[in-house]
Amino acid sequence: MPGESEDAHVSPHEAAGNVGKPPALKKDWRFYAGMTALVLSVVMPLGALIVPLLGLPTAQAALLAGLLVAGAPEVLCILAIALLGKETFQYFTHWAMRALRRAVIDTPASKGRYYVGLAIILVSWLPAYVYAYSPAVMPGGNARFYILAGMDLAFVVSVFLMGGEFWEKVRRIFVYEGKV
Repeated sequence: MPGESEDAHVSPHEAAGNVGKPPALKKDWRFYAGMTALVLSVVMPLGALIVPLLGLPTAQAALLAGLLVAGAPEVLCILAIALLGKETFQYFTHWAMRALRRAVIDTPASKGRYYVGLAIILVSWLPAYVYAYSPAVMPGGNARFYILAGMDLAFVVSVFLMGGEFWEKVRRIFVYEGKV
């Protein structure tokens, strides 16, 4: 129609997920250096497994293992971010969001997958209620942390299992339609 903008023809999924063309990826020396730094930051902590085999004194071995696990990977991640830049980040974000959208939202969940996700989400709330109303029944200390963290993780997994249909049902809760 005349006077209508191009954005009026964009579906809600396209507007939310930016499923168009990915940003251009420029593969120059910065890209390769950044990817090398990123891969090293992921692989470097595995080097800490070799440190005890080097026969170093305990203090030096602990320092080296600490650097391999906690120091150098963070520095390399920051270096990778600086080298790769905003455009490369947007490129990888586009592809990750596209894959996530295809797996979770665009592919409908089967009836079995939906009900498994629903069962997991309902069961994942139980530890919170037990801790809230009867904390003496549940274990304390670190076990409490692990149980609650597992509960949160189960909740997130269940939402992804239920897929886009679940998100549409949740969205409809907040939309007044006037009629049943």
